Amino acid sequence: MLTAVRCMLSKLVSPLWRTGEVDGEGFTSDVEDIRHLRGSVVTQLCLDYGMIDDAVYFTSGQVLGGMPLKEGDLVNGIAVRDGAQGGWKALRVEKSADAWEDGGKTSLEADCMQLRPLIGTVTSFEGDGGYINQTTYFPRHSLWEGYEPMKGDWVQAKYFINPTHWTTQANSVAPLRYRRLDRVCVTSVFGNKGVVQDSVFFCLDSLRLPAHYQPLPGHLVNLVMVESSQSMFSWRALCMAPCLQSSSAARLPDTDLRSLLENKGELDVTEYGQFGDLRIGERQELVSLGSCSELLLLHFASFTIGRRLEVTVGSEEENLLQPFLPYMPTNTRPAAAIPSQVITVSVSKDTPRLTKRRLPSFLLNYPVPQALKDCVEAQNDVLVTQPCLGEVLSASNMLARFSALLWLEELHAERELREFTISGALLKKGAAYLHLEVNGLAEGRPSLNISDRIVLKKPRSDGVVIEYISYVTEINDESVSLRVNSEFLHSYLGEPLDVEFSYNRTTTRRCHNALHQMKHFGDYGGLLSKPIPSKGHFFNPELNPPQREAVKRILEGECRPIPYVLFGPPGTGKTITLIEAILQVYHFIPSSRVLVCTPSNSAADLICIRLHDSGFLHAASLARVNASCRQDEVLSKVLRLYSRAGEDIRQACYNRIVVSTCSSAGMFHNLGLQVGHFTHVFLDEAGQATEPESSIPMSLVSERDGQIVLAGDPRQLGPIVKSKLAAAFGLGVSLLERLMSNPLYSRHDWGYNPKLVTKLIYNYRSHEALLVLPSKLFYQGELCCKAPRAIADSLCQWKNLPKKGFPLLFHGVRGTEMREGNNPSWFNPVEAVQAMLYCCQLSKKLYNPVNASDIGIIAPYKKQCEKIRVLLGKVGLSDIKVGSVEEFQGQEFLVIIMSTDLCFRALLQYCFINGAYLGCDPPPSLRDSQMYVN
Repeated sequence: MLTAVRCMLSKLVSPLWRTGEVDGEGFTSDVEDIRHLRGSVVTQLCLDYGMIDDAVYFTSGQVLGGMPLKEGDLVNGIAVRDGAQGGWKALRVEKSADAWEDGGKTSLEADCMQLRPLIGTVTSFEGDGGYINQTTYFPRHSLWEGYEPMKGDWVQAKYFINPTHWTTQANSVAPLRYRRLDRVCVTSVFGNKGVVQDSVFFCLDSLRLPAHYQPLPGHLVNLVMVESSQSMFSWRALCMAPCLQSSSAARLPDTDLRSLLENKGELDVTEYGQFGDLRIGERQELVSLGSCSELLLLHFASFTIGRRLEVTVGSEEENLLQPFLPYMPTNTRPAAAIPSQVITVSVSKDTPRLTKRRLPSFLLNYPVPQALKDCVEAQNDVLVTQPCLGEVLSASNMLARFSALLWLEELHAERELREFTISGALLKKGAAYLHLEVNGLAEGRPSLNISDRIVLKKPRSDGVVIEYISYVTEINDESVSLRVNSEFLHSYLGEPLDVEFSYNRTTTRRCHNALHQMKHFGDYGGLLSKPIPSKGHFFNPELNPPQREAVKRILEGECRPIPYVLFGPPGTGKTITLIEAILQVYHFIPSSRVLVCTPSNSAADLICIRLHDSGFLHAASLARVNASCRQDEVLSKVLRLYSRAGEDIRQACYNRIVVSTCSSAGMFHNLGLQVGHFTHVFLDEAGQATEPESSIPMSLVSERDGQIVLAGDPRQLGPIVKSKLAAAFGLGVSLLERLMSNPLYSRHDWGYNPKLVTKLIYNYRSHEALLVLPSKLFYQGELCCKAPRAIADSLCQWKNLPKKGFPLLFHGVRGTEMREGNNPSWFNPVEAVQAMLYCCQLSKKLYNPVNASDIGIIAPYKKQCEKIRVLLGKVGLSDIKVGSVEEFQGQEFLVIIMSTDLCFRALLQYCFINGAYLGCDPPPSLRDSQMYVN
């Protein structure tokens, strides 16, 4: 972006201090030759310039991305021969180092020398250098061509950290914003200062003027101005020239125009664009394939100015995704002054959407101990206040240990929310609510839900702060509607307020409560000798032997209340097996009452729909209990039928089968249900739930003879834990993963204990080429392909596959990861465009096009997902699902496109060895490597 600024600023500024009599002849012979650099070597390096191959001169401004170079680095680029000096000068230099070789690791020194963005004001300048924001020094050579700074100018810069003195220094400095004004009047001049058109300040000491010209009141001038804080003015003239009488643009003679458009070097001119006559400051774009450096002749008044135009291979789509603002991380806010008095104005919560949910709350508060809070804030050792975290997990310390982990996660969540505090927010007043704009809300920064508490603070001059408690009533893409005190709503006149977001503790309190309910469970008790008989009939005749064995073991419940584990790698029919087991319990154990829980709403909805689709269930027997804040609009017609049955919690808890998330199951504790109310608990996707979260539904079964079934895969996604402390002490280990590492559940030479574990090994989802690598890496090579050939082979002959019959490809790109604004999420325009192109090739092919709903794109960052959705919307493919790995868990798509990080080395090796690699040149080390899983 700074390169574009420099180029445009140079074009804007250059003509204004040259006289109208300049002969154009001297400007058309600057470039005599072009040289393409491939694998050249940096042979000399000084402070801000260097030499390539001892022949090509370059400065730091020509290095793409501001990447610091060192002697010996290999580079690519473009150079031109200077007509006046006869030497070579680089126009563009790009480091050609292999991005895979070092795995992305950098030393402290390299990290310090990394260029970082900065936006601020010039606080001083003394000719040879100056300071930005009083702390970041910039030398004169860092200024972009034609820019003379002045105190008060707003600038954008790139800086690095001096590791010796730990000071910051700018590598490049350019105006933040600039504009051109034509034929405007000088309205006043006083001493060496003046004003143009009553709005633009200028100072003769820093104003660039043509020779022998002095602006006077009444003069008509053309000027370029930059954004600058100068008393009551926001703009400062950078350069100024008197208006010429003739405004007609000089044209090139036909012979010169034909010469300009001839083929040159490696560039073949096959089509001529219509630029028309351009004035300085006007811009036209030429989209071309190839790479060249040529003269763009711009006509200004009666003279011609030559400038080099660099055309780089790219695409319109990539330009669409470029950052709209330089990345500026949110600064840590200083601690607010302690007010002399705080006055709190409360408001009652909205009437619950589901009136039948007006239940007494038996949940205790479970506040974070002050000692632990002080310890974490002071960054002291948490083992001092919570020594149980250093002990081996056992029945005696389970309550204390998981309580401490929940508190650590809560403290981290509160600290994250404090980072989103808004200072001086201007709310919009509605008839019943105040409306608050929250940037980043659409991507969960912060994550808000209906009925969340938000505090609006109004400081007064006497030191008193008035706190207005509000509650979220409606959430849109980037704004929320807030219910506030009615008197405050009527009296609010749009004054700025500070906004603080509050952590919703409901799920955390439910986890604490469940841990207390389970403290008497011990180590899940002993064994029952009397098995519950099975009728031996299967509702789904397609079940394979391991699936049937799992259903049989669940019905027998030989080891209950010790949990039974259904170990289901991807695509092995784990959910189908669960559905069969639930139907068996429902039909053949009349005294049963089943609670089915998952960590997410999407997984719970899937269970509910599969039970409905089975056709073996009476509609009145099933209830889907949703969180009170979940809106009906997101539910399908089938789900609404069962969700209505779950609105009245008192009634729903007596249904034979109840489906909910783990957190929503905590609402049953508000009814005062006795332990053992549910006879069976099925926990699907158990590997994604924290152990306290899993305890919520488990605390509702009998510790003596209740049946608990955990279904999932400990080798897939684990729980999402944001606190590094909590994760380090084990909160990120699910109950499923912990049990699978226990000797009772571990794999032996002869396999797993069939009374406790069934491992499903037949995959019904994927082609065998997609199974080989994960099977060897994670599942002892036991996965077997059983996918229907019509589906598994449907794209094996797709024309864009590098290896036919092998429906997998790895497309390498050399893109750049970027961030924008104050959003820390990363995106890569080149990867995003490539993903979009594959979607177009698949969904718009003439023969058997792939339905957009059968394509999924997985990307690691929210901003990357957002950028890909923008591109898909432009080509009419908005139905393609784009999301993170968590959003695809347990779902099936005919085509999956992944936008990866650097950690996919094994997958890269596998694709390369099998001839399924496309794109940029792979690193040399890959060509000779042998995949270790062979």
